[in-house]
Amino acid sequence: MKVLFASDGSECSGRAAQYLVKSLRAQVKDLKVTLFYVDIPMLDRVAATLGELRVVEIHRENSDEYLKSARQRLRRARIAFDETYAVGNAAQCISQKAVKGNYDLVLMGSHGRTALKSVLLGSVTARVLSQCAVPVLVVH
Repeated sequence: MKVLFASDGSECSGRAAQYLVKSLRAQVKDLKVTLFYVDIPMLDRVAATLGELRVVEIHRENSDEYLKSARQRLRRARIAFDETYAVGNAAQCISQKAVKGNYDLVLMGSHGRTALKSVLLGSVTARVLSQCAVPVLVVH
């Protein structure tokens, strides 16, 4: 089973990593995991001032930082994985990566906001659930 683990470094993503290590691994024999982080694009003016190489470096540093705890958890559990990141709209990037990469499952954590807060603040998880053609497992 090929799993796209979309992580934002939050406590909710930590619970999803814990589920992956403790439950999913026990249920699936051939588990292939990709850690995936989506960074927010920089304003054009900021990117132009910093330069293309520095912008790429900053996005890579952000990805390294936000995937750090999931990476450590998977390594401690001896689960093989690769990792990558994208820059853009999180829900779109996750959905597109899942389809283009032929993943069997998207795993992500949810902050568990109320319906009102999700409407006001937006919810990446809700948008992935509505957009993604690949099954999505949400851990709360």
